[in-house]
Amino acid sequence: MEKINLEHVSVYLQNTKENIVTAIDDVTFSFAANKINVIVGYSGSGKTTLLKCLTGSLVYEGKITFDGVDIQTIPVQKRKLSYMDQSITLYPNANVYENILFPLKAAKMDHDEADQRVKDIAAKLGIDFLLTRKTKYLSLGQAARVCLAKALVKDSEIYLFDEISKNLDATKGKEICNLTRDMLKEKQKTGIYVTHDINEATSIADYIYILNEGKLVGIYTPKEFVMSNEKVVKSLLAS
Repeated sequence: MEKINLEHVSVYLQNTKENIVTAIDDVTFSFAANKINVIVGYSGSGKTTLLKCLTGSLVYEGKITFDGVDIQTIPVQKRKLSYMDQSITLYPNANVYENILFPLKAAKMDHDEADQRVKDIAAKLGIDFLLTRKTKYLSLGQAARVCLAKALVKDSEIYLFDEISKNLDATKGKEICNLTRDMLKEKQKTGIYVTHDINEATSIADYIYILNEGKLVGIYTPKEFVMSNEKVVKSLLAS
């Protein structure tokens, strides 16, 4: 069974001119369970909008189910989702340990178990030597790893990533992409990863979902994607 299924999902938003625009246009498809599903498309194609539907921060028409259960019936805090976006936002006066620990404290996890999880994920991401450092003294690359640790430390069923390498240079962006791929493969959980970077998409994805003007163009393996003759795909590859 697919972990996430969308049925005739549409999203209507108000733009700066106070006109109603269609951000997601009647899409029906499934994200593969326990795979890395990458969403690619031009700016304004609906990529981030789709993630916000899953997190509960946007109203939509249609139906979205997790393992057959309508997510509208699941309170947001119980959806077993982890989310990371491009903003790289941390509590600046707290140290790295406290930042990573925060989602586990919010979930009221046993202290000893939470402590071990923080130390384990920090070691796997190569930031265990930073645990006592306040995050305002981190480099951008280090801060990105801490944000990734915060997203991955919870034992979620679905992990959402929105343009997480956008504000990093090419080297740091590739590092965070590869770390995300490796950690998701280790966890064998469902990942949905939004990116504008085609090289990033083909290196991390099990499946690539192409959105254009709110519509689903197609679903491809990385090999199928680079070989596709679909007009939008060819344009993305060329750009």
